[in-house]
Amino acid sequence: MKKAVLAVALTTTFVAPAFATNSLNPFADEKSGFYLGLGAGAADYNDSYSDYEKENDRYSGNSEYTKREGAVNLFAGYRVNKYFGLEINYTDFGSPDAEYNSPGGSVHEDVENEIKGYGIKAVGFYPINTNIELKATAGVMKWKVEEDYSITNSAFPSVNKANSHSEKGTSLTFGLGANYNLTENVAFGLQWERINDVGEKYDENKTDTLRFGENDIDLYTLSVQYKF
Repeated sequence: MKKAVLAVALTTTFVAPAFATNSLNPFADEKSGFYLGLGAGAADYNDSYSDYEKENDRYSGNSEYTKREGAVNLFAGYRVNKYFGLEINYTDFGSPDAEYNSPGGSVHEDVENEIKGYGIKAVGFYPINTNIELKATAGVMKWKVEEDYSITNSAFPSVNKANSHSEKGTSLTFGLGANYNLTENVAFGLQWERINDVGEKYDENKTDTLRFGENDIDLYTLSVQYKF
């Protein structure tokens, strides 16, 4: 998978500038060109903390698990023509945290996460009219989950501990959306994107494991972009 990501990145690096010159791009039209954008919205973590939650349910108590957080997406791309483009992006998926308190409150567990990633994707466009176009995306994303865990036990302070664990990986992504072209250079976008299998499966017998678990992330964003 890493070789595939590198190959696509190198292709984008050398091919996109060539396309910037109409004489080298047989598909060039009035839509061709570079664009930059910023998106904001929410990330749904679907099955986050599911196995960790099952473990805590055996001991009752009170638990809270973040299933949705704010997210920010920065992206840049090259529009080959009105039907096809290539795009790179960096996404902050927020901080899906968790907290557990035992009956009576003697045991407290706290989990804090940060999830970020960067990727590359192909974008297909389908113009409806001058202002509105639909789009579909497919690509890969390199992500990193960083997790801090701590446990405090007022009855048995000797078991108190804190540790950190991180996990990296590469996932396939796909999405659907639409753009509204406000002017020749400014457009607003609405998009849903799925990032598959982020994280790692939780193992309660290991200390260096992600309590966040492994699950798909759904990203919903409203964006604005500037076309050069």
